[in-house]
Amino acid sequence: MNSFIPEEKENPIVTLKAQAEKFGFSRLRAGKDNAKANSGNTAFLDFQRMDFVINKKDIDQNFINQLYAKHASLIENNKNGEKNYRPFAKEVFKEMFKYAEAKVPSDSILEELVTNCNQAGHEAGVLIESQLALGQHSFLVFSPKRVMNIDYIDQNNVSIRSDMKLPIFFQRSDGKAGDKVCDLSSSIEFTIESQNDKDDVTYKDGKLSLTVPRELKNYKIDGKNLFDIIKEYFQKFCEKFGFKFEVGIEHDLGDPMEVNSHLESVQPPVHSNEHENTPEN
Repeated sequence: MNSFIPEEKENPIVTLKAQAEKFGFSRLRAGKDNAKANSGNTAFLDFQRMDFVINKKDIDQNFINQLYAKHASLIENNKNGEKNYRPFAKEVFKEMFKYAEAKVPSDSILEELVTNCNQAGHEAGVLIESQLALGQHSFLVFSPKRVMNIDYIDQNNVSIRSDMKLPIFFQRSDGKAGDKVCDLSSSIEFTIESQNDKDDVTYKDGKLSLTVPRELKNYKIDGKNLFDIIKEYFQKFCEKFGFKFEVGIEHDLGDPMEVNSHLESVQPPVHSNEHENTPEN
């Protein structure tokens, strides 16, 4: 049962740190059985459902909408009579880089962005795990706000930061969203690298963060406060990705609680084979 308790006068910031041992970047990628992601259909839809920032420049949605009419002819049926959106999505990514006055990365980088720079790929892990963890305690994650930041480093390297604001609601008895509890903010960062425009790409230099607002300590569920529940979820999520934990506690009354996980010097890097969505051994 949910109950409300007075806010404590002093709430520490809890920082979780973890270093990757065998980080599974393949979990940040759409599966081979995800037909919509691999056909480019998810990218086609998410261009209008997400915000994109290229080299620190916001991509105007009106500009993206113009590209749908400009490049509609690139959407063709494949040999099975199914629509292939990949040429369209790749061209839209090219146009977004140009709009931001950035150089266009290599073809293999663009292909990787088409498949995975969307809510079926790079954002799926955090969102799905959040929904599962909070759903067990009668909370809902509803209508998250997504911003995909892509920075051109060179032709064969781009850095990506996927930011999500997750609105958390109480779940009503009819299963629908009730009163809003708070927002959680998550961020996944990493670099994608291609080897001289070969078909495979490498994921490296990643870090993951979750910012948890202080008021979650005010909600009790079966003897636990919601902050502790989310902290446990975050730890399980990171362990699933192959993290090793170090936990520290800092005191700061002015800032919200932050839960951070960092990946550094990932060795060996994980490769993918031309849209196969599985790493090489």
